Amino acid sequence: MNVQDIYMAMDRIAPFSTQEPWDNSGLLVGSPQCPASRVLVTLDISVDAVEAAHQQGCDVIVSHHPVIFSPLKRLACESPVYRLAKYGIAAICSHTPLDIAEGGINDSIVSRLRTKLDAAAETELLDAAGCGRILTLREPVDAQAVAAAAKAVLHCPVIRCFRSETPVRRLGICSGSGASMLEETAGRCDALLTGDVKHDRWYKAQELGMSLIDCGHYWTEVLMVEDVAARLKEALPPLEVVTFRQDNMVQYL
Repeated sequence: MNVQDIYMAMDRIAPFSTQEPWDNSGLLVGSPQCPASRVLVTLDISVDAVEAAHQQGCDVIVSHHPVIFSPLKRLACESPVYRLAKYGIAAICSHTPLDIAEGGINDSIVSRLRTKLDAAAETELLDAAGCGRILTLREPVDAQAVAAAAKAVLHCPVIRCFRSETPVRRLGICSGSGASMLEETAGRCDALLTGDVKHDRWYKAQELGMSLIDCGHYWTEVLMVEDVAARLKEALPPLEVVTFRQDNMVQYL
């Protein structure tokens, strides 16, 4: 096997052609022809993740967040990109493709919420790009019940929530940072579940009469580690797959 084999497996899981124009997904470090027999799956390619990959003899790291996003003007020795090159480890990053893909991160959130909420079998796309989902509950519930379900299945230590007076029947879900979609989803959803909610978005939710649930960027996306690892093992049985789940560096005191 080589790096290209792993790239193609990820492309089947979440086609790179679907990425948003501003995104930078794909093979970001390394060559497709390099041999590869062991891969590490992680949410972020941090220095700790690179060191873990090196210590475990991994040839490739697969992550959700791109290790190169904006143009690099310098490359410090402390940079994860520098260390990837130093160790000869390739980096394949699937950002918005994994958000959009069927069976991707947003569908993973939906499947977990179904264990706590009584919902219809079918979901709808939250936006035209397919970056989110709408889950329809069979009976309306209070936003607090939705927040409690999310906290349980995503293992969030803290949930931030604005509860409108409208019960939640249609729940919008967008992994990562999706509060900018409030206006787009108003009238289609009674609540939006996402992360990284900025101060002004709470007031906009109140203005629109929508509940807003902030589970944190990390907690809505870290579930991709185990999910992608399992799918890579299924797609490439000879491949050795290890996971690196770095704890959220933010502490809640």
